[in-house]
Amino acid sequence: MRTLSVLDFFSGAGGTACGFRRDGRFEIIGAVDKQVAKPGRGRSGGSSTKCNPTYARNIGVEPEDYDLATLDPREYRLKKGLQQGQLDVLISCAPCTGFSQKNAQNHLVDDRRNTLVRRTGAFVEELMPRFLVMENVKELIVGNFAVHFRALRRQLSSLGYSTWADVHDLAEYGLPQRRIRALVIASRDGVVTGLPPARSAPRRTVRDAIAHLPPLEAGEKDAQVLDRVKAVPKDGGSWGDIMSNPLFSDERKRYLCTPAMFRARPGSFPDVYGRMWWDRPAPTIVRECAHVGNGRYAHPDQDRMLTVREMALLQGFPEDYEFVGPLTAQYNQLGDAVPPIVSAQIAAHIAQLAAAEVTDEQIATQQRVA
Repeated sequence: MRTLSVLDFFSGAGGTACGFRRDGRFEIIGAVDKQVAKPGRGRSGGSSTKCNPTYARNIGVEPEDYDLATLDPREYRLKKGLQQGQLDVLISCAPCTGFSQKNAQNHLVDDRRNTLVRRTGAFVEELMPRFLVMENVKELIVGNFAVHFRALRRQLSSLGYSTWADVHDLAEYGLPQRRIRALVIASRDGVVTGLPPARSAPRRTVRDAIAHLPPLEAGEKDAQVLDRVKAVPKDGGSWGDIMSNPLFSDERKRYLCTPAMFRARPGSFPDVYGRMWWDRPAPTIVRECAHVGNGRYAHPDQDRMLTVREMALLQGFPEDYEFVGPLTAQYNQLGDAVPPIVSAQIAAHIAQLAAAEVTDEQIATQQRVA
């Protein structure tokens, strides 16, 4: 079978592309990412993710710094030298920020970035790829503003596409992390089947992913934060354990804990300043994973936050994947990424679907000739 062409929109650090590229049956012919991180609710344009150099370093393609909200689909197709229907796979993993339930505003306000899901339809209509791939938070298809996905699905249907969409915990597919995500595959030329059922093997854990790495010293510059991490019990402890520890005096607790921790209800925000468990999958790694105060991102045993390399392994990246840019940007990049260990399975599935379609075409041609 010939190599299948791929365009990668909202390409980020290359998590999706990595799975497709390393499959060997796909060629990434272009990528687009504006490199804009989480905007400040319209008050600012957001900082840069600086993700395109990471993509170029690992995928071998220089992403174009376009705004897909305003990029003209026809002009882009012509620039890429593509005929309608010539492209095999369009990957379009629009930002999840406006859908995620972690942002309380998203329960009430339809974020303007959510329209990028519908915007994908304009590019599908112009490019007419054989397959469309999307990944997002589960709220894309089951949340308050799933209207955007439903509109896209109707447009795809009107163009002759069949669509599969479902919600899965990606830990089911070998990711050593609990990560609930919506997966979408649309096919232009045949009935699409979903990603094959999850493997029955035991779920991979933090220990499986990072226990082989050598120990490191903490690089934390804030002595109080480092003392706080040291006070958290090994293997799954959190700030709540400090508050409930009778061996700590009130004065010591006031030093170790933030004022907000004293105001919080017992049991609330249990992951803040928490350690991961060795023998469980990691909790969901998100964009804001660059500080232990943002979640359960401390090492199970060592008194430090997980490194970029450790978090990348928990995100299903290969050990030789290189993140570039400022350290905080590297954490942002991997937290935003589609796990390559899952995108590789999506790529293999699409390759099988494409091969089946070719076989069906060959049979139909032989029947006509006969």
